[in-house]
Amino acid sequence: MTMKNPKKIKTSMFTKTVKWNVYAIVLCIALTTIACSEKEIVLSTESFQIHIDKNGNLQSLKDISNGTEFLKKDQSAPLLAIRDLSDTINQLPLSADFNKKEATISLNFKSGVKIDVAFKEKEHYVTFEVISVAPQEKVPAIVWGSYPVNIEGVVGEVVGVARNQNFAIGLQALNLKTTGGELTNNAGEAGGRKGAATKTDFGCTLNAFTIDRSVERTANVWANHFKNMPVKPIEGETVVGSKIALFGCHPEAVLETIGTIEEAEGLPHPLVDGQWIKTHPERSKAYLITTFTEDNFDELLEFTKKAGMNAIYHGHPFKNWGAFDLIPDQFPNGRAGMKALVEKANAQGVRVGAHTLTTFTTPNDPFVTPVPNSGLVFTGQGTLTGDIDPISTEILVSTNAYFNNEEFNWMHTVKIGDELIRYRTVSKEAPYKLLDCERGAFGTESSGHQKGDVVGKLLDHPYKVFFPDFELQKEMAQNMIDFFNETGITQMDFDGHEGALATGQGTYSMDDFAKRVFEGTQKNLVNGSSRTTHYYWHINHYINWGEPWYGGFRQSQSEYRFKNQPFLEANYLPNMLGWFSLRPHTTIADIEWMLARGAAYNAGFALSANPDALRNNPNTNTILDLIRIWEKARLSGAFTDKQKQQLKDLSKEFHLEETIRDKEWKLMMFQDYDFVFEKIEVQPGQPTYAEWKYTNETGEQPFKAFITLDGEKDAAVSDITIEVSNHASISIPEKLEQGQELILENNKLVISDAKGKLIKERNIELPVQGNGGHSIQFDCKIKNGNPKVKVKIRLDGK
Repeated sequence: MTMKNPKKIKTSMFTKTVKWNVYAIVLCIALTTIACSEKEIVLSTESFQIHIDKNGNLQSLKDISNGTEFLKKDQSAPLLAIRDLSDTINQLPLSADFNKKEATISLNFKSGVKIDVAFKEKEHYVTFEVISVAPQEKVPAIVWGSYPVNIEGVVGEVVGVARNQNFAIGLQALNLKTTGGELTNNAGEAGGRKGAATKTDFGCTLNAFTIDRSVERTANVWANHFKNMPVKPIEGETVVGSKIALFGCHPEAVLETIGTIEEAEGLPHPLVDGQWIKTHPERSKAYLITTFTEDNFDELLEFTKKAGMNAIYHGHPFKNWGAFDLIPDQFPNGRAGMKALVEKANAQGVRVGAHTLTTFTTPNDPFVTPVPNSGLVFTGQGTLTGDIDPISTEILVSTNAYFNNEEFNWMHTVKIGDELIRYRTVSKEAPYKLLDCERGAFGTESSGHQKGDVVGKLLDHPYKVFFPDFELQKEMAQNMIDFFNETGITQMDFDGHEGALATGQGTYSMDDFAKRVFEGTQKNLVNGSSRTTHYYWHINHYINWGEPWYGGFRQSQSEYRFKNQPFLEANYLPNMLGWFSLRPHTTIADIEWMLARGAAYNAGFALSANPDALRNNPNTNTILDLIRIWEKARLSGAFTDKQKQQLKDLSKEFHLEETIRDKEWKLMMFQDYDFVFEKIEVQPGQPTYAEWKYTNETGEQPFKAFITLDGEKDAAVSDITIEVSNHASISIPEKLEQGQELILENNKLVISDAKGKLIKERNIELPVQGNGGHSIQFDCKIKNGNPKVKVKIRLDGK
């Protein structure tokens, strides 16, 4: 949208005409006041006005076009406050001195602290930056706001924008040291899906903070799992330089405004094909996750292209995390072999990606073995209270603190010098001992150690990995950068992004890692993440989470996937449904169920499919072709809003076909008829079957049915018989248990468990049904319990 010319708000104290001598006196007084300091200040963009009073509090956040006020008046709204990390109470400013000429605001606090803030009025936003703090040692952290925004509408918590139909107000943190979000713990962790806006009953608050990281301190780290963990200082990283932007505009101009801020203020601004990723039409395009190797790459590349996808992503290519060496069996020529594959794919318009877990460090990595790096992070440490030899299995230590955190202690590993040692437990009373120790763990060398040597408890994780401190994390980021630059890989996920919290530097550390990797990679690095942060939003291309491991194709995290969509939309992120796992028995109906939901939400996805599943599924070619058809239609904007609402109905099934004309498709909804069979008492000799009727309205087609049980855990049936329209009999002797599904489709019988794992598959002849009315007679033997047998008959619809 075209933005209006800037409109400046005048702050002159006098506007009416007076006699010359009086005017001269008044003008002199006014100029003197402006030159020294003003009692309040009004700052403006072309569409937005901010009013700050003499106490350093916001008094107004206003839409200039119509005068609508969006600052909630009964809430405190300091421009900036001081936070002591030992509590959650903000020290508010007592007074503010404004110097419009120098464009500064001096905030004065009861503690004697003075903080100078520079401001700049831009066409579309206003910036505030801390330029000096005195005395610095009295300011362990500062918080911007909170600014209570009275907008009833949509709140994008991560991006930091609240909006209704007429106006939007947002906050952007303008550098790494400024974390968008509330300061809720002393490590500076903004929380899982939190950012610069926090939802409230009246709208939201806008928040950001900066911690003085230049001093040594302790913190409660990683969602407070590791209490009082020592955190090393980062030289020069004080609160000076903390910087934010505030803006207000029409909702349709939000992305344009943020893009302008990114480019003007030096924030990451990733482009794809020369277009900003946040507005790129194919930012949600589906991609293939598989295990490609130097031997099978050509085959898998063809699968990728057949599906109309432009990215193939390796799910687990590394033998270690830290050095990122490739698995030799898959890549006997190492990075040179990977590079050759990447160049082949790129020449055919396909991007190649590789998966890892951010800063998770495997025990087989050179950072750990045979000589552990001094930068492996400790949750805390003690010292030896006596000498030990290379074979001692009881080790005297000065404290049992840190070593006794059993709730978050998965590998029981300490580091003494260049040796890693695993222990069973630590004694509860002095003299404290690490008991039943395994010496020289993880391939390190067992050796003697002296009294007074440091015994550091390594921070670990259920995935059986360790983590780097902030300095070693930089080296790990560089290793990742080197891999991408040497191979040409241009897609990755910051999976396990929360691992960077292990440094004790909170969200700052997560953002720093992502920024280093993104900016260090020579080619544009398309990336996703398992976590979202306000700063990382500028780097991110997509958030594609929803995992396929916890149930069948349709069941695994399905509710989570659909609940994600409003969150993604609120934060101007592309709709994505997550990962779906293709298995040898995945049906065409399953795939179209997923593709219909993708069309409903305009959402992409990742198809996770190992090579054997692609080779062995009898419907692979049809499935890949359907993905191409549905995705082309979705990305072309073919589906109407009314159709999208129909496609969101999970009880409905759909099918899409191409027509002979380009960008035209035929969308059909299946007819499903749901019946339930229950055991009933009958007279001797009376048939026990149930009879059901249905109508085929769309022409001759094969019989399809889906059968499940609703009953106790041990419920089961067998010897199912189905007679179709009094002329074709289907006999199924197999046993069907609770939690399993039996599918009759495409002349196949398939039985799978609740997670979609194949139990049995065989050929079976299924009848063809013509137009008009039909009936089926259904019967079975109840083996255990008294389950309801749920039978779904499916027909191609209009």
